[in-house]
Amino acid sequence: MFEVKKITSRLIALEEQVRKILAEIEALKMESYALEEENDRLRAEKAANLTVEALTQVESNVQKLQGEGYDTLSRLYKEGFHICHVHFGQPRSGEDCLFCMSFLHKE
Repeated sequence: MFEVKKITSRLIALEEQVRKILAEIEALKMESYALEEENDRLRAEKAANLTVEALTQVESNVQKLQGEGYDTLSRLYKEGFHICHVHFGQPRSGEDCLFCMSFLHKE
């Protein structure tokens, strides 16, 4: 009979520990939610600080760089080099390469 009371008291103590752990988990979860909300808010603020002019400038720069890259590849092809992934950088034999041509005419 003494053993049963000892086991019961140990079970009660263990149950109390589990309750404390669950309460700690719940508190950490709430802190995590608060941090995620703050992170989302800060990201939105950061994105909102970009002016329309800044976004327009970024888009313009991207288009300029893409145009320069295309022009460079086109010049290399005209100089007699492959620009396709199959033979990139190798000299062409004077004939047009279908892979290079399809790459140049992509929209």
